[in-house]
Amino acid sequence: MSGAINLLAAGGIFYEKKLAVLANNLSNINTVGFKRDQAFRLSGLKENPEGSSIPGKSQNFFPIMPFGTRTDFSPGPLKHTGNALDLSLDGNGFFCIKTSEGIQYTRKGNFTLNESGELVTQEGLLVLGEGGNIEINGKIVVVDAEGNISLDGNPVDTIKIVDFPQPYALEKAGNSLFALADPDIAENEAEQVKVRQGFVEFSNVEAIRVMTEMIEVLRGYESYQKIIQSIHDVSSKAINDVGRLA
Repeated sequence: MSGAINLLAAGGIFYEKKLAVLANNLSNINTVGFKRDQAFRLSGLKENPEGSSIPGKSQNFFPIMPFGTRTDFSPGPLKHTGNALDLSLDGNGFFCIKTSEGIQYTRKGNFTLNESGELVTQEGLLVLGEGGNIEINGKIVVVDAEGNISLDGNPVDTIKIVDFPQPYALEKAGNSLFALADPDIAENEAEQVKVRQGFVEFSNVEAIRVMTEMIEVLRGYESYQKIIQSIHDVSSKAINDVGRLA
């Protein structure tokens, strides 16, 4: 009985984790550049530190269901803002952001200026151009589809946009930023991507879809609870019956 309960408990724990992932997705539905996560599980075997890992040789052997998350990098809807410093990417690619932990990448393009007139994220991190930091010292800012920046009609720099082999080996670093999970992967120049000025890319989370998934997960979790309770009731009854016979 204990093995069955362990297996069912592992399934219930996975549903709890999946629900947490869905709740986080839903809470970021209006976050610029956010990419939704998907929970997945793998069946496996684990050895109790005090027992044996050989099935049938120890009561300490039990199944587990380790889980992980993967990020869905599909594009989100674009929203027109009319702000000259708002940029979005139409196609595969990422803006390059200078952070204290090195270069990181984002699709979050609601940029602004710092006190020095440099293009930065809402968190104050520098946005990189092909020539380094981008200084905006002009009144009329124009960014064309290729990412070329001109101020008052004069060319200044080009937004640095890169891409990577898919599936992306990127992990979330907070604030819609991504860091390379494998430092050996090299940046590639993004191809067939267009910059759209005055637009931002919103989250790729679909509210109705997430809420439907949450309902399914809750039902699945309740099913595990009911089965565990049934097994517990059967075990309790058997123990009580044995006690009376004795």
